[in-house]
Amino acid sequence: MDFEPFKIVPVGYLRNDERLHETSIEVLPEFTEAIEGLREGDWIKLLLWFHESDGPEKRRILKVHPRGNPRNPVRGVFATRSPYRPNPVALYTVQIHRIEGNMLYIDWIDARDGTPVVDIKPFVERLDCPFDEIEERELDLDKAFWIGKLRIIPRKSEHLDELEEVSPEEYDSLIIEIGPKATTLSARELKDLINFLKEVYDNLPVEIKDRLGEPEC
Repeated sequence: MDFEPFKIVPVGYLRNDERLHETSIEVLPEFTEAIEGLREGDWIKLLLWFHESDGPEKRRILKVHPRGNPRNPVRGVFATRSPYRPNPVALYTVQIHRIEGNMLYIDWIDARDGTPVVDIKPFVERLDCPFDEIEERELDLDKAFWIGKLRIIPRKSEHLDELEEVSPEEYDSLIIEIGPKATTLSARELKDLINFLKEVYDNLPVEIKDRLGEPEC
């Protein structure tokens, strides 16, 4: 079978200072605008190209001993984290500790200094660690609302007439995200949260409430 090649360009390079035990990503100047929106403390998915494991012979290796240990039974590379693969792409989940210009300082990883960076994506628990609750297509992303570091995503209100038999405890109403973490609130929990927040608001000092005005709800 013939395959059409396609082009992947590095967006940066990994810098691994083993002396300082420090790892960073040097984003190339032409891609620095893509850093905007990343923050210190964020978790990201880091895709690397293991260039030292590249080559026609290495790409043809389809079975290996996991972790290079001959005592481990041979397995297909898709069932391992071996650097030998048809396409030597490596995937890491790391945290950004600080950002200095075009440099992202991250958790230490075992990749070689100078390894090309293929892509950087935010780690989102709702997407990267799926759970059997609200499906992505059921979320009303257009109405998502940020409050501080919280992102609140409501469920779409379409076809609610089909849910007459679903109890408030069973109906998932929205997702709350903070960084990569996410949790789902049922309709019952949402009502309890609203009542609690109303009580907190009512107990604010009068001077503060006068400046805020009455809640719209």
